[in-house]
Amino acid sequence: MSRTRTLLEQHSVVDLFTLVYVAVDDYLQYSLEHHRYVLPESSDQKASYSELMTISLMGDLLAEPYSGDWFVWVKHEYAPLFPRLPDVTRYYRVLCNLERIFADFALVLANSLEDDTTYSIDSKPVPICKYKRRKHPRAQGEAARGYGTQGAVFGFKLHAVINNAQMVCRFAVVPANFADATLGKALLHPEYDELERVLGDKAYLGTGAWTPPKSNAKQPGPWTLWMDNARKLIETVFSSLTRKGHLVLGQLNSFRSVRAKVCRKIAAHNFVRWLGL
Repeated sequence: MSRTRTLLEQHSVVDLFTLVYVAVDDYLQYSLEHHRYVLPESSDQKASYSELMTISLMGDLLAEPYSGDWFVWVKHEYAPLFPRLPDVTRYYRVLCNLERIFADFALVLANSLEDDTTYSIDSKPVPICKYKRRKHPRAQGEAARGYGTQGAVFGFKLHAVINNAQMVCRFAVVPANFADATLGKALLHPEYDELERVLGDKAYLGTGAWTPPKSNAKQPGPWTLWMDNARKLIETVFSSLTRKGHLVLGQLNSFRSVRAKVCRKIAAHNFVRWLGL
């Protein structure tokens, strides 16, 4: 059964809006009260940040592929819930500006689970075009050529660490030519929070993660069938982000837009896992 069908069978759309809004607003109020960041306010501001984040997350929860179309539909069909919404271009700008807020919301959800867990690390290409069209003029000067399991790509890569609950607890979006080992060392750096039992593939040898041993290793480390299956959980997460979250769908005009979109998709994914779905 699809995630959207499961959500709609358990809750009405209005109830889902309310559920998401309460979670987002509580998070924002707590963060503002504890001075984690400051959000600009304007006397003529249409809609609160909680409302705009709620609309965005709801679109991702219901697997809506086009955020602009979704926003316009909500503006017309759910006017009693959101009586003062801005135009769609303003909505796009606010979502980009809330990039770090969405990322922090996702990590807060992931870190809300306090248990002894095993982590997995891997990377996922986020192409901005088909590889054959890579030489066409583009605004994303940071995009680069890289390689994934399905061959050459042009664009960026999402590097992520997940926990047992399949929630993303660390991630980074970088040009596609960055080496997995380089990003692995950064994501697993002990100055953030030392993670034990991080599982990765052979690309993460030397990063501190447990990996399958090389075929010619003189002293191969432990690697069991259980560890191999546990590591593959992150591939399930990437599959969900791609199929249900439409991670690689749509043309974006800047690296900032790509980062903001990835942060929103991960926030929505973690929220679904937080709900237990």
